[in-house]
Amino acid sequence: MQDHREIHIIGGGLAGLTAAAFAARAGASVVVHESRQRLGGRATTDEREGFRFDQGPHALYLGGPAIGALRDLGIDPAGVTPSRLGTLVRDGVVHDAPTTPGTFLSTSVLGVRDKLELGRVLAGIVRQRAADHAHRTVEEWADDMTRRPAVRQVLDALVRLATYANHPETMSADLAVRLLQQASGPGVRYVDGGWQVLVDQLASVATAAGARIEHGAVRSEVPDAAAVIVAAGGPATAAALLDVEWSVGPAAEASCLDLGLRGRPPVPFALGVDEPLYASEHSIAGGRAPEGSSVLAVAEYLGADAEPDRERLERYVRTIGVPDDDIVVERYLHRMVVSTAIPVAAGGGMAGRPGTEVPGRPGAFVAGDWVGPEGNLSDAAIASARAAALAAVRHVERLPVVG
Repeated sequence: MQDHREIHIIGGGLAGLTAAAFAARAGASVVVHESRQRLGGRATTDEREGFRFDQGPHALYLGGPAIGALRDLGIDPAGVTPSRLGTLVRDGVVHDAPTTPGTFLSTSVLGVRDKLELGRVLAGIVRQRAADHAHRTVEEWADDMTRRPAVRQVLDALVRLATYANHPETMSADLAVRLLQQASGPGVRYVDGGWQVLVDQLASVATAAGARIEHGAVRSEVPDAAAVIVAAGGPATAAALLDVEWSVGPAAEASCLDLGLRGRPPVPFALGVDEPLYASEHSIAGGRAPEGSSVLAVAEYLGADAEPDRERLERYVRTIGVPDDDIVVERYLHRMVVSTAIPVAAGGGMAGRPGTEVPGRPGAFVAGDWVGPEGNLSDAAIASARAAALAAVRHVERLPVVG
């Protein structure tokens, strides 16, 4: 008798492939539907003249739920934890400084009184309970943390760095507190070879466990299946496919300039204090650049009404000392989606994000960076994918075998 209790997964990005791996390893029959001929979504890596560029700056948080889920699948991608030293940039002036919250006190970007105030603020954040701030915006929370303008600038810069977002007027402060606390822990990992390596590892685990991957046109409706996990395109795609509306926050976006350089950049890391700008050498991880060369990822965290400006990124590159003659190749991503929906205070923060089970649709599940109470970005995508997969397996196990 043939078992028709298949789980169909829409989307072959990090969330879809994670869901496929967990469901297939649990013994389910799994089919992944990916509209493109290439797996990975926003986790793909492109090669230009020997330089490997991710879709904007990517880092794997070593204290988040994703690394634990990956290790449970037998995946522990090789890579490097970036240096905690770098520069801060304010008013076009570069200041040498450590860039972890606890060591900002040595930076020349602040005066003595501001350093003392920043020390008080950072010590207070460590003691906070993130969930207590779920219904407060980052802006409201930061207003209470400090009244000193220079300290507030540094705090805002740290929040942007930790969350990859620039929406203080709506984003829930619980996310900021959680990630700032995490920043003083094990840090992050830049993945050797870029995030395509992680995509390929997930696909390998999924297919080795029996999952089938099908490439083809974008579906206008979900398959007629015992269970479906929508893990593509964010809340708008899920709403269209499942005819269910969710109340979620705005997308976080960034304007990104990837540079392949001769030699190494003058500084490994630079964070804008008065502008939402960032630069980091991602080729400290292996397999990202030709011998003797490097990859520098430069980005602007776009606010709600901000327009991308390539010239602003190029000025920032010159400010931190990168000579034009050192640039071998460059790629510009005008407006890159960093997160399809940030957790917002009006929705109750991280705990208020949609769950994996779709209300009123038995057997329908969602996964992605906008789903579930755990993590941010890839952490949320992988954690929700794992939860959705296991819930889908439980659902089909309760169904009768027909044939």
